[in-house]
Amino acid sequence: LLTAISIERCLSVLCPIWCRSHRPKFLSGVISALLWSLSLLLNTLGYVLCTVRPSPTSCRLLLITIGSLDFLFCTPLMLLFSLTLFLRVKCSSQRIQTGRLFTVIMLTVLFFLIFAVPLSVLILFDFLGYKFLYSPEIGFVLSCVNSSLNPVIYFLVGSYRDRRIKFTLRLAFQRAFED
Repeated sequence: LLTAISIERCLSVLCPIWCRSHRPKFLSGVISALLWSLSLLLNTLGYVLCTVRPSPTSCRLLLITIGSLDFLFCTPLMLLFSLTLFLRVKCSSQRIQTGRLFTVIMLTVLFFLIFAVPLSVLILFDFLGYKFLYSPEIGFVLSCVNSSLNPVIYFLVGSYRDRRIKFTLRLAFQRAFED
């Protein structure tokens, strides 16, 4: 989803007229539904192949496929489009208004790269047969920190302008997604 959001936001900044006039309004919903369906399918397959009816070869192949899809396709695309968006907004001769959504996306991508990617890379390398001296517990803690940071990011970005944190969580989410 972070990859899809990064691509969508980058295209809306780079090609605003095309996005307003030619991009179907339901495209974001369809892409999100497809991504959720793919995730559900892969996780269900993983549960069946690795837990219910354990097949070491099939389980390993599926996990390598998921890791490769994540790190050879999704993460590079997310980085490319996020970096493009960041450079376009920050280096533009025109002063493009950076809104809260831009801040939320950039912080979410940054914390994803810092906290979630290391665990996934280590797990992928472990399945490929490379052994590193690492503690899986540290990787899982980092991944949990990443998951826990997203609501905090939304709350802080949503309440940033008023410099008060006396807002309800609902109001903070509403302000974060105003864009």
